[in-house]
Amino acid sequence: MKREFSLTLDDIEYKISADGNTVIVNGQPFTVGFQGDTVLVNDVPYEIKLEGDKVVVAGIAYKLKVDGLVEEKAPSRAAGVVTPGEGVVTAIMPGKIIRVLVNEGDRVAEGDVICILEAMKMENELKAPKTGTLKALHVRPGQDVERGAVLAEIQ
Repeated sequence: MKREFSLTLDDIEYKISADGNTVIVNGQPFTVGFQGDTVLVNDVPYEIKLEGDKVVVAGIAYKLKVDGLVEEKAPSRAAGVVTPGEGVVTAIMPGKIIRVLVNEGDRVAEGDVICILEAMKMENELKAPKTGTLKALHVRPGQDVERGAVLAEIQ
């Protein structure tokens, strides 16, 4: 799904167009991915943290403003719609589930790895956002998923 918005860092505006893993900034294309808390831009890692109306990149704080970005809702499932919340694990990018480390009914702790998503030749650990019981598991190894797809629900 293509998204277009503007991002202002320290009063400098950037026009952004994002479609999957390709992000175009002021006409210049970049490949973007995630590896844990690290953002990869053209395979170069950056430590990025959001702090209110600021973003910290490699230890340097910038004033941040985003205009025109609308949050997506989770994709619907055949049995109904699942809304992302604190107990929902979603795909951080399009890719393939290569391992599932839990089963429905398992007790999980916050930070436990639920499954491994392979994207852009990298393995990404998708972790439980809270402690609880795995209420539903919506994926299996080998399954392709889209960004934002609901993978698991923790109650």
